[in-house]
Amino acid sequence: MDTKLLESLGLTHNEAIAYLTLSKIGSSKTGKLLKESKLNTGKVYEILESLKRKGLVSETKINKVKHFTASSPDKLIDYIDDKKKKLEEEEKLAKELIPQIENIRSSKLEPSYIVVYTGFEGFKTAQKEATKTLKPKEEVLAMGVRSSKGERFNKEWRKWADETLPKNHERVLFSEEGYFWEYKKKSKYSKIRKLIAPTPAVVVIFGNHTALIIDYEEPIKTIFINDKMMATTLISFFEQLWKVAEEP
Repeated sequence: MDTKLLESLGLTHNEAIAYLTLSKIGSSKTGKLLKESKLNTGKVYEILESLKRKGLVSETKINKVKHFTASSPDKLIDYIDDKKKKLEEEEKLAKELIPQIENIRSSKLEPSYIVVYTGFEGFKTAQKEATKTLKPKEEVLAMGVRSSKGERFNKEWRKWADETLPKNHERVLFSEEGYFWEYKKKSKYSKIRKLIAPTPAVVVIFGNHTALIIDYEEPIKTIFINDKMMATTLISFFEQLWKVAEEP
């Protein structure tokens, strides 16, 4: 049996070997286990102790000699259940810590700052951080928007729209028509216009002090700007383009 299946459940490679070997040979002293498994002699007791804590191995003494026995495979379910409980406890703790850490983080951030995020996960983080800065009814402005940025980005922006736009409307300047243009045309929270031009990056302005500059091409890069003067400049530029852009 491939140890990778057990490793995917959270066992180490050596733990998986020891458990499978004991399951095969039955109750055994460490000598036989080492011979059958080819495990490192100096590590075997550490491995067995870890498996005992996981409930996957039991220990007995016969004539004062330790013997180890693999637990029933059903114990794997108990092991997973224990992991679930621990994860739930850790999740609860994390939720309690988030506001405390946010307060600490906010108190240390400069009034104006720029952060560069990379990769798709970095884009999602920047999007989330920027959205947090929005106040109710503040407007979101976007320019250089296109459909050809890729479906995973379109999916994230659709999800963002469902969660954000009922509270904050938007105006969007498209640089091309396409699927996303048609999607936004149907939104009661969005006003759209188009100004056909090649745009390597998109700019999204959140309220009056935060902006994202996003390059969707690999390597994906998202620049988070928290600066009221910069945001005001970008808003002014957006308004000039909005005046000359074509309505649907």
